[in-house]
Amino acid sequence: MIQILRHFRSRLKLALPAAAAALSLHAHAATFTLESTTVILDEQERRVAFNVKNEGNEPILLLSKLDDLDKDDKMSQRILIAPPIARIDPGQSQQVNFALKKGAALDREYLLKASFEGVAQRGRGSMTMPVRQEVGFIVQPSAVPQNRTPWQTLQLTSSDRQLVVTNPGPHVVRLGPELRLLPGDKRVVLKRPYMMPGETRTFDIEGAVEQIGLTPLSRYGLVQQMVTLPVSR
Repeated sequence: MIQILRHFRSRLKLALPAAAAALSLHAHAATFTLESTTVILDEQERRVAFNVKNEGNEPILLLSKLDDLDKDDKMSQRILIAPPIARIDPGQSQQVNFALKKGAALDREYLLKASFEGVAQRGRGSMTMPVRQEVGFIVQPSAVPQNRTPWQTLQLTSSDRQLVVTNPGPHVVRLGPELRLLPGDKRVVLKRPYMMPGETRTFDIEGAVEQIGLTPLSRYGLVQQMVTLPVSR
């Protein structure tokens, strides 16, 4: 009887891992690269093509989407995406087209979020892990000239232990995650790494502030050298 029990336990130890392996699913993630870190749609051209390449060894299903960062803008409703869903074979690229619908002329820049989600297409018994990449999407008005240094027009004032930052211009200002209060080394955190045209933000501070150090980002979201801007009272 003891030998039978030992034999049963031995068979059970072998059976459990085998059963677990049989029930498990293989997880794979889609691999794809984007043409650049930002999509720029010129109002005058009214359309832009953006390339996505499948770098993996399996076909992927690509889902493309636009979201408004400012929910009051509704700019995403004026832009058509074609195709919104596409299959991309291994090593191949897919052109995603963004087209601006006809409507009122634009008088300022708009910043949206473009998201691309890839799902690997595999056979039965496999679990696919979707991969999402998000980049900035700028709509450039034909009536507004491009400005490579829009942060220089920011207005900064301090009073009553508050710092007020205003973007009075028609351009989107993309920034690093924090502002440095000078003199000193105190910092305030930006909840969003951008300021929309006409936007004003207020921060609680302690002590006098003469200048602000900030890290601007280029139109394509690339980090630039830190700059200092004067603060008025």
